[in-house]
Amino acid sequence: MYEEKETTPAKVEINYFGEWLKSIPVGEYENVKKKIIRDCHITDQIFRHWKCGNSKVHVLAHNIINDIAGREIFKLD
Repeated sequence: MYEEKETTPAKVEINYFGEWLKSIPVGEYENVKKKIIRDCHITDQIFRHWKCGNSKVHVLAHNIINDIAGREIFKLD
């Protein structure tokens, strides 16, 4: 009577930015946060959205964040 559809789980995106922020020592966090906000020309609210994964980090900010991190957080093509 009813057809059952096979469902596949949605692809989960890993929030590499948020995970990296969790690894920053507490004493350095505020300085890193301020530097990202200043260098990426974003607001504190946008930073919080990026951190918790509510919105994607803009492609133009990937290189800036990689430079601040000192390692590759985002893979650049």
